[in-house]
Amino acid sequence: MAQGADIIAIQETWKSSEQIASMHTGDYVLYAQSRIGKGGGVAVLVRKTLRSKRIPLTIPQHDTSLEVVVVQVALDQKRDLIVASAYMRPPPQVTQSFRRLVNCLPASTPLLLCGDFNMHHPQWEPFLETSPSDVAAEFLELCTDAGLTLVNTPGEITYARGTGERSCIDLT
Repeated sequence: MAQGADIIAIQETWKSSEQIASMHTGDYVLYAQSRIGKGGGVAVLVRKTLRSKRIPLTIPQHDTSLEVVVVQVALDQKRDLIVASAYMRPPPQVTQSFRRLVNCLPASTPLLLCGDFNMHHPQWEPFLETSPSDVAAEFLELCTDAGLTLVNTPGEITYARGTGERSCIDLT
């Protein structure tokens, strides 16, 4: 586990429900959503000293583009934080499920949205040599309208292939 971290968000766990259930997470409570089939999966781990609970978010079975787990964490007696770990399969789509995620959460509670969104935009990839896709522009607009702020340092590489291709597809 990340040393000293109170909250950890993971995308692409590649673990089945059975494997997740048998994991020993030490000082952490594990909230996970496995993909049916190979790959994917998302998780949020919260240190056991913090009160936390899963916030149910229903995603229709036919919407396989978004995997997400949402957790409410009590930072102290008066302040909560909502943490969402999300994975969008390529090619990404801004679906009704993602809109529901962004719009159904209480505006009065801060949201930390961490995800592997598999999309490119100059807002987070200033070295991008092509125009952003319509999906990336729509995603950015939806996040901006919801009052979300990109915490990543623009241009900071979050994914590198063996071919030398580098990108910033993991966003917080």
